Amino acid sequence: MEYDHMKPDTWPPPQIPPIPIEVNQAACEANLVIFVGAGVSRLMGCPSWDQFADAALGQLVEQGLITFGDVQQLSHLPAKLRLSISLQISESETLDYAALIQPKHPSNSRVYEYLNSIGCVYVTTNYDRFLDSTLGKDEPDLICSRRQLKGLRLREPGTVIHLHGSIDKPESVIMATPQYLEHYNDEQVQYFLDELFNRHTVLFLGYGLEEWEVLEHMLRKRKQFVLSGFYAHQRKTFSHLYKYLEFRVSNIVPPYIFG
Repeated sequence: MEYDHMKPDTWPPPQIPPIPIEVNQAACEANLVIFVGAGVSRLMGCPSWDQFADAALGQLVEQGLITFGDVQQLSHLPAKLRLSISLQISESETLDYAALIQPKHPSNSRVYEYLNSIGCVYVTTNYDRFLDSTLGKDEPDLICSRRQLKGLRLREPGTVIHLHGSIDKPESVIMATPQYLEHYNDEQVQYFLDELFNRHTVLFLGYGLEEWEVLEHMLRKRKQFVLSGFYAHQRKTFSHLYKYLEFRVSNIVPPYIFG
């Protein structure tokens, strides 16, 4: 199927967007990597970044490290900044990541089963193990540290790479701003990302615009596809976001936005 660029004035976008020809071709050539973000885990009942940050501060209150007044003073800050402060207060030793991440009201979503049925390589910035648990392996290998990225084969179907760590190994979790900076300045991480984006077609799922700053430096040299949903009354929002993304990734093929 020939794939045309969407335009800001194309309204309404198709309800079920056609698959870009590059993605189809990469899947047929076993060269597709799916990059899974927090939006996918939210379908399973996992918390949003705001909920996650609030829960982290709540744990610190329960442990007597801060007061409700402190939480109130921090409440206006962005979620990831609140998380960075939480880690600073706790010194990364008192937060129960599993309790923060695991759904309090799990859903019956089969999204991870569907993703794993594609049979490609998966990279995720999520800390949970939902992606691993639907692979059909008794004890799937946990890849969540920088040292494991060296020489990693990206053509082994079913491989899951936790780029920001896993709750099963709390010491691997990348959450605070200084940790992000150190992580992405690491030569092994940079080499892995170069290998990933230079040799593979990468499809991002479950990422919002608030996470663009984390991802932007990965995407500067590559064509990219953005899948985003809109309600019927959001035509102006659709146009504004299209232009925003086109500006943020200038000199790259404009992103696709679908309804």
